Amino acid sequence: MFSSTPRRLTAGAVVLAGALALGLGTSGGAAAAAPQATLVTCTGGGFTMDVDSTATGSGTLTGCTAPGHPDLTSATIKMSGLPTLSDGIVETTTSDTIKWNTGAQTRLTEARTFVPAPGNRVTETGAGATDNGLFHPADEEELGSGTQTANHVRHFSINNGFTFALTDGALG
Repeated sequence: MFSSTPRRLTAGAVVLAGALALGLGTSGGAAAAAPQATLVTCTGGGFTMDVDSTATGSGTLTGCTAPGHPDLTSATIKMSGLPTLSDGIVETTTSDTIKWNTGAQTRLTEARTFVPAPGNRVTETGAGATDNGLFHPADEEELGSGTQTANHVRHFSINNGFTFALTDGALG
């Protein structure tokens, strides 16, 4: 048997810490990621957002389904925050309030990216997390496409293929 020197103990601790950081369990396989339960999905609706020195917008969520909430089918959303502009790409960080048709509310912080496409088109992606309210804690993802106009204010209208989902942030 090998003697337990401080150097060997330190090396063993480093190997064990590395294996745990890589998600390796005692069986030698990678640990499975925790599944994210879908709390609500909306497959329609859209929003508009005006961006200059601030970012403000509003819209609707439609075609919503939420396990355990059979009456929840739609919502309105209001957004307010700050933008950044880099190489024609607009990024916003907003505080959003979602008012569900059931009367419940969800507040979240959202980061959106608007990427221009030919013909005044734009694609939008967003990711965020709830701050409080119904479905908190939850992670949020959305995507869609639409149009943009740019005068003294950039105006985005996201109304094509807009989808929205909240997943259980406590699991991920």
